[in-house]
Amino acid sequence: MSTAKLSYRSKIAYALPAFSLAVVGIPVYVYLPKFYTDVIGVPMTALGVILLAVRVFDAVTDPWIGGLSDRTRLPFGRRRPFILAGSILTAGAMLFLFNPPEGSPFFSTVWFCTGMFALFLFWTMVTVPYESLGPEMTFDYNERTALFALRDGFLIAGTLAAASAPAIAGGLLGLFGGESDERHTFFWISVVYAPLLVA
Repeated sequence: MSTAKLSYRSKIAYALPAFSLAVVGIPVYVYLPKFYTDVIGVPMTALGVILLAVRVFDAVTDPWIGGLSDRTRLPFGRRRPFILAGSILTAGAMLFLFNPPEGSPFFSTVWFCTGMFALFLFWTMVTVPYESLGPEMTFDYNERTALFALRDGFLIAGTLAAASAPAIAGGLLGLFGGESDERHTFFWISVVYAPLLVA
């Protein structure tokens, strides 16, 4: 770590992933539960319990992953291996979760539960080391402020894009909200965002 000024390229390289990481926010919390209850057939009570359990699980995994990345010593650094592996696994979990097969309510509930726990574990593998990497890039107060402002700007832009993704996908593909249309919408969202998460 140093007090040297960061190049604009370094700041963009650090901030850009925040755009695609935003997809785990709005679509997963707002659109996906409705999709799983209304289209896939997961009972609402079961879905609520799973979402609560995932948040409790997240409270345990956040400090655990943070501690692991603090203690990791590799040639690529202690944060980057987690970010790389986590992004690939998060993309896989997203494809899994956004594309459930036909099945009974019990099967669909197990699918949703498995996908949510996997998604949030792997997302933690990315976000905790990613957010820890920023302060390690420079000691300079102004440089840190500029770096985090850029990162948060990309995060807000990503959140807006993710929030409008179902409507955009539906409009572009001419989908009108039927069961198969909902499946197609989430399929295309996952196909677009999974590579972005890795990139």
